[in-house]
Amino acid sequence: MTWIIVTAFLVLLVLGVPIPFVLGLASLLFFALDGFLPMALIPQRLFTATDSFPMMAVPLFMLVGALMNAGGISHRLIRFSRALVGHITGGLAHVNILASVFFAGISGSAAADASALGSILIPAMVRGGYTAQFSAAVTASSSLIGPIIPPSIPLILYGVIAGTSISALFVAGIVPGLLMALTQMFVAWWICRREGIGGEGRVSWRELVDSFKEASFGLLLPVLILGGILGGVFTPTEAAAVGVLIAFIIGKFIYREFTWRQVPEALTSAAISTGVVMLVIGFSQGLAFVLASQQVPQQVAAAMLGLTDQGWLLVLLLIIVLLLVGTFLEPAAALIILTPVLLPLARQLGMDLIHFGVLMVLGLVIGLVTPPVGTCLFIVTSISRLRLEQVARALLPFLAACVVVLLIVAYVPAVSLWLPGLFR
Repeated sequence: MTWIIVTAFLVLLVLGVPIPFVLGLASLLFFALDGFLPMALIPQRLFTATDSFPMMAVPLFMLVGALMNAGGISHRLIRFSRALVGHITGGLAHVNILASVFFAGISGSAAADASALGSILIPAMVRGGYTAQFSAAVTASSSLIGPIIPPSIPLILYGVIAGTSISALFVAGIVPGLLMALTQMFVAWWICRREGIGGEGRVSWRELVDSFKEASFGLLLPVLILGGILGGVFTPTEAAAVGVLIAFIIGKFIYREFTWRQVPEALTSAAISTGVVMLVIGFSQGLAFVLASQQVPQQVAAAMLGLTDQGWLLVLLLIIVLLLVGTFLEPAAALIILTPVLLPLARQLGMDLIHFGVLMVLGLVIGLVTPPVGTCLFIVTSISRLRLEQVARALLPFLAACVVVLLIVAYVPAVSLWLPGLFR
């Protein structure tokens, strides 16, 4: 029966059925063919998948991102990034990547990063002499930093499923996220140097200080969120609620760009984004239940261990699986389905579950910029008004850099475990 479910899943994907309904229909088919399990289990699994205290952080962090955009924080972060790295060869490309790092520390969403920064920076880069393809590629690849640097919605999902510390996962994502930014900046510098694209003029110390002062409240937000979590002041979910309050105060009373009329718009935007994520999570849990009932996790672990007893080769196979699945499934859905499947393998390999979580999230989010599902790829393609293949071609060097970081994280556990070890 497992093969019937897999076949139905693949056929629905090829037909272009939206991912949540692919997951739901595949689960429904299993229950219909099984005949013994009650159909009432499907809505029950859908509800229990989202009915948890840590999961409440997802809509709250979505709202933080919406409030940040409406409150003028994004523009100030971009201005500060421009003052810091705009003078380097390929200056605006580095501004794009650095702004994504700052943005990641607030929203935790790659799609929010790509849409918010892309709408500002892609036109600015084109006016600055960069090709539209390169500008879109930089925006798409830098948005992948969002789900790695805390707060991270995919890391929250993994922590809930695997039963690991979300605080430790947040800290573990910092170094890999910064490493992604550095490698992407190197690729951007190399391409711009080859194409003869220089940087902008250096700003004065006064301009740098002024831009820092303007952006300081936005930069303070991730510090308060992460500092409060690590200091034991509040849980990640409570930190998300505090983030909403601080983002509102900054936009309304400090920058004075957020108006009461924008409140419904921000709430609606966050609700729509949350609804999409929660729908994927709910239906994914149904399919995860099906796979568990068919003992697929044990079969997968046994099959992979039967191929080789070399740990490094098994890790490489694991990476290939993550990259392939990431091209077809959103990270949220893939995490819910794959985490129970691959955890037995990770335990047999002796992998730390925090390290394994960062590896899974990093491997899966790369799929956000690859067809056919690549959400961030479609976002920047829409903003830049380019064809998909044009942006995908320009993305190849940045994708290669992301894969290099993935391999480093996989084979050098200290990259993700060193920082959490300092807080134990």
